[in-house]
Parts: sequence; structure tokens; C-alpha cells
Amino acid sequence: MSAEHKGLQGPAMLAGTSAVRAAVGDTLLRARALLQRRETAAAQRLYQGVLLIDPDNVEALHLLGVACLQAGDAKQAEPLIVRSLKLGLGRAWNIANHGAVLVALGRYAEALAVLDKALQLDANCAPALLALGNALLALGRWPEAQAAYEQALANAPGLPEAWCNRGKVLRALNRPADAMISFDRALRLEPANDEARTHRGHALRDLGRTEEALRSYQLALVARPKAPELLALCGSLLTDLGRDLEALGCLDEALLQRPNDVQLLYQSCVALDRLHSHADLLTRCDRLLALAPDHPVAWLARGNALQGLHRYPEAVEAYGNAVARDPSLTDAWRNHASALRMLGRYADALDDYDRALAKTGANAELLYNRAATLQQLGHYDEALTSYEAAALVPAETAQALYSQAMALQQLRRDSEALACYRQARETDPNHGIARRSEAFCRLLTGDFAQGWLQHESRWSAGDTIFHRRYTDRPMWLGAEPVTGKTVLLHAEQGFGDTLQFCRYAPLVAALGATVVLEVPLALKPLLGSLRGVDLLVAQGGVTPPFDLHCPLMSLPLAFATNLDTIPAEVPYLQADPGRRQAWRQRLDEVSAPGRFRVGLAWSGNPRHNNDENRSILLEHFAPLYGLDATFISLQPLVRERDKACLAQSGIVNLGAELSDFADTAALIDALDLVICVDTSVAHLAGALGRPLWVLLPRVPDWRWLLDRDDSPWYPTAHLFRQDKPGDWPATIGNAAQALSGWIAEKRAQR
Repeated sequence: MSAEHKGLQGPAMLAGTSAVRAAVGDTLLRARALLQRRETAAAQRLYQGVLLIDPDNVEALHLLGVACLQAGDAKQAEPLIVRSLKLGLGRAWNIANHGAVLVALGRYAEALAVLDKALQLDANCAPALLALGNALLALGRWPEAQAAYEQALANAPGLPEAWCNRGKVLRALNRPADAMISFDRALRLEPANDEARTHRGHALRDLGRTEEALRSYQLALVARPKAPELLALCGSLLTDLGRDLEALGCLDEALLQRPNDVQLLYQSCVALDRLHSHADLLTRCDRLLALAPDHPVAWLARGNALQGLHRYPEAVEAYGNAVARDPSLTDAWRNHASALRMLGRYADALDDYDRALAKTGANAELLYNRAATLQQLGHYDEALTSYEAAALVPAETAQALYSQAMALQQLRRDSEALACYRQARETDPNHGIARRSEAFCRLLTGDFAQGWLQHESRWSAGDTIFHRRYTDRPMWLGAEPVTGKTVLLHAEQGFGDTLQFCRYAPLVAALGATVVLEVPLALKPLLGSLRGVDLLVAQGGVTPPFDLHCPLMSLPLAFATNLDTIPAEVPYLQADPGRRQAWRQRLDEVSAPGRFRVGLAWSGNPRHNNDENRSILLEHFAPLYGLDATFISLQPLVRERDKACLAQSGIVNLGAELSDFADTAALIDALDLVICVDTSVAHLAGALGRPLWVLLPRVPDWRWLLDRDDSPWYPTAHLFRQDKPGDWPATIGNAAQALSGWIAEKRAQR
């Protein structure tokens, strides 16, 4: 004690010193209680107060250091604990705390040396063993870390940190089930331990228990609301579960806190891509590429966005940037080729597929797309060979199985295709397109019972999820009586689907319902002729109150439709008599007297997902329009590629005079025959009960079925089918031969 202190030993000061000591002692007791309850901020304030009175108080120094460590400030903790040790603290527990600080600072070699001293003093010191395990865990020395944690827990089984970190070690040793036991023990001791909850989610994910893993991350979020790393984990799992909209919500919330986080931006691009939200995806990709211009998958996603927006030249450029940065990116090569095909550059696309196959080896998806490209190049036998190769590739992923199934369908091995579709959805229950395609394949082969049921899975596919409406209202699928109730029937997809399935409205009305039919605005004038509809409304207009709703394409399920019960009484739509007469007069102006009048439609909506298989170049129609009849174009839109051919063909082009579907219906009603591909014109002519010839690809849309030249949906239709995938010349040649005979027969009848 210093001389100055020795001079202050009067009776009054002794009393004061005694009072101060009592106050310090009381403060230390209160601080220790706070520290045990992990109220570190309050404990720190008390210890700092003690040190103002007694700067060398070893307990205050040491435990203030412990409090700083608990608060995550190891840098401030270290000098405090070191000083307390120099002032005389030397028990194993104190030295263990120094080791723990060194571990927190990442100074593992020093930590191991310090902890060795602590364990020499007390081989069973649980804090020293815990800190040792943490150092070994950080160094990746898993078995030694496991042994340290287990020795610590043998002496102090109530250490949640030891249980949690033992679980981390067991995960690292590829023992997730055992790790789960450790995390559960930690959570029993400390239910609010968000770290244990998070790592428990990791173990569940390792075990493939995705739903449970998501729940574990969500519970961790309760302890740490809006933690971006937890939101990212939830987003990732929701994407795995096919819940892309929810995933995007989590990722967007995380991005509010970390707007420049490249990984979060990338994950959100994946969700947007799967949701087919192309405009938003493009904006997000540009944001990501501003931060990481050489991110190859960001360029791939940007290409997907541009292709979805039908900006094909830009998509080609984006995919080119992706493969330039990562030549092994198979998806980029495949999608680059797809964009080239949309531009009619089939030979270049074929080169892309061959280049990708040289890198990957046999790949079902690449071989399938290569076959489709060969079709477009007119190499029909080579296309079949490529489909056969796709069907032979061993497939393990859902996407590969899906591609294999489509190839098997082209080979007309439908039972094998169904098995592949089923295996694809079992491999990945969230592969919505595989489930939908299985439904279509069942319907195509006439299995309506299973097909209609599975067709409801269409709502889980990314390209339809945004089209689903009225999800908050009761849906009718035929189970409950509708007498006296108002039922809203609403269109969900294309014009052709609406024209085909509006036929069910009179059946719903016959059950005693008040029927409200909601259809695209372009169809409203025409569908005013449909029986059984009490109120017709246009999409986007005001929908009246209703009790139940049903999408039009779910009505066959509601009525348990089979091949024998298809409601096929035609016509169920009527052309306006005044418009029909006007068109007859117009046709008299453009057609020689006595000539048969044949309507042609050779291509549909270019944005249809199967357009390249169903639409035909007009030049291929030459064997038809060269015959002795007046041919009328029913195309409201003529593509750039067909304009020159149309101008030279002699076909009467009245497309610019067609104002809506009611006009097209009246024109069709004034014709002798309609010949078209699978487009809305076919459904319109069929619904009007007009003579109709439909040209179909080898694997047509499901509604046309297989191996028949008639349609149970449209009694006046005659079907012409491809024998080989893509072989339109042969199909059109057959139709031209039939048309020549039809003209001769009709003339003879006259």
C-alpha cells in the first residue's frame, strides 16, 4: 500500500473504508446475479462502477471481461481478463475464460496453449473443455472437438453451447441424425437458442426433411426477427418446396436490409425465373449484374427474362455472355439454342446443342431439343434417332426424366412416357410441369378418369400460378348441389380453350344454377349466342356476387367426362346472321362464281408454349392453295416470315377486315370448308359445326387424342396427322390429295 494511503488511517476513514467495501461487495453480488441471467449490459455497468472505486479489483476485472465476451466484444474482453490473471487469478476456470476469448478472436494456436494450462490444473474443467472444443471445431479437427465436447458434457451436462456445438461437429462428420439429438438437447436447456434452432434446420435439411427444416428456421426468426441470413435460408427452402412466391417475399425482405448482397439477389432471380415474372426478373438481373458483371448465371437469368419477353436477339446476346464466362453452363447453351430457334436460326441452334453435348455427354434434355431442331430443319429421320437417344439416357433428376418422357411420347411409347412422368414428379414433387404433362399424356391416350384429376395440378406449374384467380372463394368441382346458387365460370387460358369448354355452361344451368360466364373481351360478342348463360362479363370488368366458381377447364372433371359423355352437340355457338350475310357479299366480290371457298389458318399465337410444333410456314401450304378453289386467309395476324409468300400465293387476305371473333365466326359460317392447324380457328369452326380439317403434329395437344381421324369434341372435324415428328410436307400432301378429291366430289354433287 502506498505512503499516501498509510497516512489516511484515522477512525473516520476506517469507517468509510468499511462502508465502501460493503458497497463494493454488494455491487459485485448484484453484478454476478445479472451476469448469470445474461443481462450483460446491466452487469457491465455495475462492474465498471466497481472499477472506478477499486481499479485493481480482480473479480470486477475478470467478470467485466466475461460480460464483454458474452456481449460479443472479445477485443475489449481480452485486456480485462489478462489483467485479472496478472493480478493473481489463476484458477482453471479463469484461464479457461482467457482461452475462450482467444477462440473468439480467432487466435486458435494461442487458445490451445492457454487451455492446455487450464486443463493441467483441472482436467475436468467444463469451461476449458468447451473452449477447447470450440477451438478444434474452428480448426476443422472434428473428432478431437467431439471428444472435448463430450468430456465437457460428462462433467456439466447442462451446457447448451456444448450440446449445440457438438451437433455442429456431428453434422461436419456427416451424422445429421445424431446432430439432431444434440440440437434438441440444447433447445431443451435453452428454448430460445436461435443458433441451435438454425443448425437444427441445417441437420433437417441434410436429412431431406425440408418442411421441418423450414419450420426450424422460421422459429429461429421468432428470436431474431428479420435476420437476413435466416430469411435467405427460408427463401432457399421455400424455393426447394416450389413455393416460389413465398420465397420471393422472404428474399425481398432480406434485400431491404442488404440491398447489395449478391447471393440474395441471385436467389431472388431464381424465384422470379421460376415464377415466369419476366419483367421483374430483368430488372433484378440488371441490379445483380451492376454489382457482379461477370456472374454467368445472372447473364443466364437475364437471357431467360428477355426470352420470356420475346426479345430474342437480346436473349441470344445475354446467353452468349453467360457461356463466354462459363462454357460449362449447359442451361445457357440450351437456352441460347432455344432463342436462336425462335429467330429461325435452326442450323446455329443445332450447333449449340452439339457443342453442349460434347461437353456433357449424353443428356436427355439436350438430345430432346436437338431432335426438335432437326425436325425444323426437315431432317425427320435424324430427329427420330435423336429422340431415341434421349429416351435411352439414364435419367435420375426430375428434369431429365421429364425430357425422357417427352422423347418417349414422340416415339409413341406412351406407357413408358407415363412411367417417366410419374417418376419425375416422385423425384421432385414440386416439378409442376411434369405433373401437368403426365395429366396431358393421360388425356391424350384417353384416360380421362385419371387425366382430369391430375389436370388440376396445372396450377402448381410456374407458368400458370399467376393466372389462378378467385382462390379465396369456394370452388365447385361437381360434388355439391348448385340449385338456386350463382356459379361463376371463368376462362383461364387461351381463346381456343374458352371456345372449347364454354360448351359446359348449359350443363351447369341445367343443374339449376344461375350461370355467370367470364371470358376475354374479344370473345364476348360471340359468346352471347351460348345457351344457359344468365350473365356474360368480360375479364377485367365488374363480376357480380356469386356462391361458387369453376375455371372452364375444370368443368370436365366436375361432370366426370369420359369419351362417351363428351357434350358434343354442335353448333353450340352461332354466327350473327347480319354479319354472315355481309361476309357472303364480300366473298362474292373476291371469289369467282361456283368456286368452293376454303378458309386457311397456318399459324397460331407465336407466344404459345408449343407454337413451334403446331404452326407451319405458309410456303408449306402451297400444295393446298394451288388447287382449284378460292382460299381465304383466316389469320388475324400474319407473321413477317409469311408476308411475301402470302402476297404471291393468290390467297385472299381478309385478316385486316376481321374486327373480332364474332366477325371471324360469321366469315367461317360463309365458307365451305376450313383447313387449319391447332389454333383457336379450329375450335371456332368446330363450335359452329362447320366442315373442318385440322393438321396435327405427331404428338398433338391432348384434346385431339391419338390414332383417329375424327374428334369426339367436334363431330364435323377431320384430322390429318404427322407420321414422323415435324414432317409437315407429307401431312399437307395427304390433305391436298384429300382436298382434290373433296372438290371433285362436291362438284359432282352439284
